[in-house]
Amino acid sequence: MIKKFKGTVVKKRIKRSMAGALFGAAACPVMAQTTVAVSGVIDTGLSYVNHVGDGTQSKLSAVNSILGVSNIGFRGKEDLGNGLNAIFNLQAGFNPTNGSQSATGQLFSRNAYVGLDGGFGALTVGKQWNFNDDWLVGNVFLGGYNSGAVFKFSEFDAVSEIYNNIIKYVTPTVKGLKAGLMYSAGEVADNTSAGSVYNAAVQYTQGPFYFALTYDNEKDGAATNNTGNTYKLITLGGSYTFGLARVRLGYANSHIGGPGTFQSISSLGARKANAVELGLDYIVTPVFTASADVLYRKNTTLSNNSKVYRLLGVYSLSKRTSLIANLAYLNNADGASETLVNADSGAVGGGFANQNQTEVTLGIRHTF
Repeated sequence: MIKKFKGTVVKKRIKRSMAGALFGAAACPVMAQTTVAVSGVIDTGLSYVNHVGDGTQSKLSAVNSILGVSNIGFRGKEDLGNGLNAIFNLQAGFNPTNGSQSATGQLFSRNAYVGLDGGFGALTVGKQWNFNDDWLVGNVFLGGYNSGAVFKFSEFDAVSEIYNNIIKYVTPTVKGLKAGLMYSAGEVADNTSAGSVYNAAVQYTQGPFYFALTYDNEKDGAATNNTGNTYKLITLGGSYTFGLARVRLGYANSHIGGPGTFQSISSLGARKANAVELGLDYIVTPVFTASADVLYRKNTTLSNNSKVYRLLGVYSLSKRTSLIANLAYLNNADGASETLVNADSGAVGGGFANQNQTEVTLGIRHTF
């Protein structure tokens, strides 16, 4: 349940001293109203997957975060007057299966920012998600961890990524159109570009039509032996809703200049890759929604490819509690080694070359 706490009007009465009385000093009331909301998500279940371990083994296990990372968060807004608000957002990710932090050593691993919003838009500073996650994941690319999401592919982690030290600006919406820009300095001594990140995006919504386009640029952040290599990602997609159905189509192009220390991806050799996702969501009944997705990844440098076929069903027991069933099948070809769930191969993508993988996940998701 979301709890709201309203700040009270505080009137400070200052006792008048003789000097104060002589100069007619008077206390002025301080007017402010603050709203704080506490909310969260608990997402967990059971998973069966084959071709893990040495590539011949299967595993049945409890899993965390089928559709999204479990978290508890605090959002706040203070009315500063004249349409201006101070805002903040703190979200702590955790693993329901054992209660541990979802990111070791990071309490507020899902969001940690403060800022201002008003007629000019919103300006925020802190740990924040990129516009790919804000505007494309969910609306175009289906979410989920270890269940067939496009951002699980080796070259495409930045399709859904959170970054440190971000300054982020979002314009107001004008006739369905808005834009955003975010930047992070790498904070490397004597090298102002090392480790820097910037992300620019536009979004358009009009009736049943939705579209978004983003561009990401990350530079090697190594403090010594910096290569100057860059990771670039262009992502775009849209959706169209008609009746009880919604069709989604997304595309991403990844260009990794070479090895480096990046916030979103592991160090990889120079390569280029493309990814496409086609999806359909259908409201079968008021409480049951079914989704089907096909994902295709092509590494043009290494000439290998991967495909994922995914079915998802979400049954709502109430406004806050849902049952989840997810079935995903991954096919690797021409030497690709991507996975739904990592094996012990140590290879890029976490799997074994040309090996397929199937995962079935059943779970429950509760929001509060």
